Amino acid sequence: MTTFDAFAPVEKITLAARVAEQLMEHIKNGSLQPGDPLPSQYTLAKKFGVSRPVLREAMQGLVTIGLIEIRPGSGCYVGSPKVPSDPDALFEIVTHEAALETLEARMVVEVELAALAAQRGVEQDWHAIESILEKLRVATKANSETAAITSDFHRALARAAHNSVLYKMSQLLSRARAAQGVRIEQALPDVKSGEYASHLRLYQTVRGGDPDEARREMRRHLEIAHGWEKRVSSLRTRLALDPEACSPTR
Repeated sequence: MTTFDAFAPVEKITLAARVAEQLMEHIKNGSLQPGDPLPSQYTLAKKFGVSRPVLREAMQGLVTIGLIEIRPGSGCYVGSPKVPSDPDALFEIVTHEAALETLEARMVVEVELAALAAQRGVEQDWHAIESILEKLRVATKANSETAAITSDFHRALARAAHNSVLYKMSQLLSRARAAQGVRIEQALPDVKSGEYASHLRLYQTVRGGDPDEARREMRRHLEIAHGWEKRVSSLRTRLALDPEACSPTR
């Protein structure tokens, strides 16, 4: 093997991703506070040294996770999303394509984990999951954020499969899974109302002990999330088609 054979492919990072990353950094470090107005897209594009289409692509992703809020007729403002303990995780799925890849990976790993949990889960596992479900029930009733709780649910379900290798694989997805939940809830607040019922049904199916039924239910569960992602993408398209969406009128 030559020296060059050891080189790994360079990760492609788009200009839009770099712009989104810089805006996120300003929000995280306090340079931009929730409620602060943003300059027009023309001004921002000039400051970043990019074209307005590139700037709009970056803004689209930040709108769908709540870091930027559009106020029709007024302009764009810094939002105040409920972010996970690791805010950097949000950037992993800012794009529609990355979110779809996360769902695809979950479909491969979590469907089989559900089947194994149906076969191997024990009372200790069920008790842990039921405790999380109770937290989810309370959060849903109060219309509170549920992304972190549902991520804990899927982590506990993966643990119930009692396969350490598959569990570690599922943990590799945990950051993106939690961030995906935040992304969807910020863009589609109405989905929170059904989270408890959806996860309760999944739990009851897995606990029923039939691995094939568990696979089917987990697949259905993730297909619902796929539908939500399509809705989020349509909201991003709305911003893309409105180049003046973040142009202040005042």
